[in-house]
Amino acid sequence: MSSVSSPREAAGLTGLWVVLIATAFAWAPATYPGYWQALEGFAPLFNAPYAAPVADIAAQPDLWRGSGSATFLLTRPLILLGVAPAVAVRAVFALVFVMGSLGIYFWLRPRFGDRSAGLAGLLYALLPPLLATVYIRGSLADALVVGLWPLVLAGLAVYVQTRSPAAIGAAVISLLWIWRTQAGLAVFVTLLALAYVLWVERDRLALLTTGVTGLAGLLSLLPLWGLRASSPVDFYAHFVYFFQYFAGGWQTAPSIPGWQDGYPFQLGFAALAFALVAVWLLWQKYRANVDLPLLLVRRSLIFSLAAVVVLILLTLAPSAFLWRISGTDRLLTWPWQILLPGLPFLALMGGSLPALNSQLACRGYWAALSALVLMSSYPYLSADFTEYTPPAAPVAVYGARGELVLLEATVYESSAGGYDATLEAVWQPVQPLDFDYNLFFQALRPMANGTDYEVVAQLDQQPLTERPATTWQPGEILTSTYTLSLPSDPASANLRYYFGYYDWREGGGRLLVNGGPDDKAVLFGE
Repeated sequence: MSSVSSPREAAGLTGLWVVLIATAFAWAPATYPGYWQALEGFAPLFNAPYAAPVADIAAQPDLWRGSGSATFLLTRPLILLGVAPAVAVRAVFALVFVMGSLGIYFWLRPRFGDRSAGLAGLLYALLPPLLATVYIRGSLADALVVGLWPLVLAGLAVYVQTRSPAAIGAAVISLLWIWRTQAGLAVFVTLLALAYVLWVERDRLALLTTGVTGLAGLLSLLPLWGLRASSPVDFYAHFVYFFQYFAGGWQTAPSIPGWQDGYPFQLGFAALAFALVAVWLLWQKYRANVDLPLLLVRRSLIFSLAAVVVLILLTLAPSAFLWRISGTDRLLTWPWQILLPGLPFLALMGGSLPALNSQLACRGYWAALSALVLMSSYPYLSADFTEYTPPAAPVAVYGARGELVLLEATVYESSAGGYDATLEAVWQPVQPLDFDYNLFFQALRPMANGTDYEVVAQLDQQPLTERPATTWQPGEILTSTYTLSLPSDPASANLRYYFGYYDWREGGGRLLVNGGPDDKAVLFGE
């Protein structure tokens, strides 16, 4: 067997066409009507039309963990053209797969050849962690980082080879974009970029440019330095058990502490199997003392293996002391997020097979490898869609961590056959609830002084009689109707209504609304 791909196989465009066409399997679910049941709820849709420094509607505004202003840089032009926010956000999610896979292709093609680059680009788009970021978490910020990161690597690699100003410009813009999208992940992306240039590319100018760009991205956050929030979860309770990377179901489920965590952590059969074979082939070539043309390939593979192994280890419980010592736990919500910057290197290892063994670059074998990638990823190409059309903005957000989002609350007053007020409520949990909260629905009328209000009717009960709050799944759309019997005609009483949730235990209180200080949503009848 020859050690490298033939010139024809390396210089063709077959891999590029496969990336352009076959990655449609990854973004096709984003084109379905409606929106999917994501763990972050409708927060990306609510924030998409606005240019806030950090997303703050139905989301915790946080410098490191939050969604920065650049997250919605591509959605706002579409919305200004009249596109609905849900369509604009879905379009950007689809674009993430295209950007990421093409970035992988152009990063690897000059050294690994067309078919290795094409296989790696296809692998990248169908990696389960990326699919879960989009279709399970619904995190536009994290997904954009995963889409832009390969463009940084491609720009740096092409610049080292060609000294193209366009290439280094693409790398700089992409890295700055990452910093203003998800600053916590941007720290790890920048460190990995520096390590990659230092070990693989070994180019001083590229290294200097990467460092200066990372520093510029950090300095751009100084005006937001005081914008901090406590983590919505206990970071140290969410380390991954090693077996979870190889087994487990694929379902919409929050990350919960323990080995029974239902969140999908799979790395994907094709990516893991291809990567292991690539490492074995690399070892065989190392023992055979392969000639210099494969030196850069060898360095790339060794670096990728080291990066993936280290990042996986950092998601496991024994690494907790490193997070505590460095203080980097404040940068991420969950420790397993750090695996996202390692996905390009996992794709590199898996896609390198045709470059390491020219027989695998032949049309038949290469087509079989590509088909295996598609078939092994098929179980992950799904999302739990909802037919509910979200409003332009939520009515209220309850809880210190923004656990509950009140999407709609409409009060209908009636005087036929008695006086009553009926509330139709639609809400969505976006965090697992730690207690079975009750709700309160009150009718109030103005007192004689004209400024204070007195309660004339109220209702206190479980929100759903057969579904305690602790059983609600993040992203789930819940609806119910509540009726108050009123003592007088609401048409002449000038009533207002309070709606909220509270802890019914002794010493318990109401859940704050929109971060406080208020603890209820104020509604008016129709």
